[in-house]
Amino acid sequence: MKNILITCILICCFVSVKAQSQTDTIQIEKKLGTNYLLLGEKLTPKQLLTIMEVNPTAYDLMKKAKRNYDAAQIFAGVGGFFIGFPIGTTIAGGDPNWLLAGIGVGLVGVAIPFSVNYNKKAREAVALYNDGIRSLGYHELDMKLGFAANGIRLTLNF
Repeated sequence: MKNILITCILICCFVSVKAQSQTDTIQIEKKLGTNYLLLGEKLTPKQLLTIMEVNPTAYDLMKKAKRNYDAAQIFAGVGGFFIGFPIGTTIAGGDPNWLLAGIGVGLVGVAIPFSVNYNKKAREAVALYNDGIRSLGYHELDMKLGFAANGIRLTLNF
């Protein structure tokens, strides 16, 4: 019994308890592109939209961002095909249609502002969502075990 009590006391000395940590917020990571992470997992725009349903303001802004994302994906995909088809024809030894490649470059150029607008609105939505999470009252709970004048003291700060 004495060993169990000592073990529990030692565990309590080294444990930090959290009601909800800051890692429950969405992080923005900029590397080759912009990634949105929740608990280390990369989120798609659809997942971001689903997560933000609890915050109506952030949800509305994320819906606008997702529309821009979808438009950028369509223009970039079609443009990429139009660029790749003449290049493939050239590699295969055929006569390429470079006008088609030029149209593809134009479509990819049209996709860029949509992509920039998506990232701008998504960042704003993430900031609104994270502020909403923090304002809900999720605070760190700190538990400390120490010695008092007449024995052992357990302190909880929240």
